[in-house]
Amino acid sequence: MLKLFFSCLLIIINGAAIAQKSATISGQIIDKNNNGIEGVAIYLLNANNSFITDKNGNFEFNSIPDGRYTIEISALNFETQYVLVNTNETASKNLIIVLKESTNKLDDIIVTTQKKEELLQQTPISITAISSKDISQYRLWDIKEVTAIAPSTYNSNPGDYRNITSVRGITSASYDPAVATYIDGVNQFSLDTYIGNLLDIERIEIARGPQGTLYGRNAMGGVINIITKKPNNFTEGFVELNLGNFNQQRYSLGLRA
Repeated sequence: MLKLFFSCLLIIINGAAIAQKSATISGQIIDKNNNGIEGVAIYLLNANNSFITDKNGNFEFNSIPDGRYTIEISALNFETQYVLVNTNETASKNLIIVLKESTNKLDDIIVTTQKKEELLQQTPISITAISSKDISQYRLWDIKEVTAIAPSTYNSNPGDYRNITSVRGITSASYDPAVATYIDGVNQFSLDTYIGNLLDIERIEIARGPQGTLYGRNAMGGVINIITKKPNNFTEGFVELNLGNFNQQRYSLGLRA
């Protein structure tokens, strides 16, 4: 009886395997002028299948199980698109997809380097403004990492967040820094300014050149303003996990209201 059961089970499994049909999804990626786009990355979500279009924009996925798929289509200077495909429908197997060119617009940035809120473009000072979006995209963990973003700025520390900053080559080896650092308008009076991880930051402003008129002492090289996010009328929370090389880890959990 047991042998008969296993025999029937094998027959059912083999029948299901035979019934599983394979399909092909093919098509062409073109621009608004009907020209094929080469080098477009195409990925079948949840299927671990990917393809790069040829010089004519053609692609083809062969021998994939019959079913429904979501295709991710991405290319440099074009908007990423997601297309739903059902291989049971003949029209879905040979696709013509038109990609739209991406349009990038610089956001208007408000800075407070001159002790008032004003547009960055209208501020007559050499300033680099790093928004919260930039901090997230650049994966900035520490203030010293703005070295790779802000021109003429160099930050370093021995690993314990004691930051020594140089702007346009002006720095100090004494305990009176040549570059002032402010957090929400509060001056950090020390060469070894301890600044924690960049969490919940609205923006970072780096003003290059002497700023003694507005900021007084310790601003011969420039000023770094760190502005944290302001409270609002809504309760918000966030959870973040970052992993990096050499077993670097950062966890953050916050609530703002």
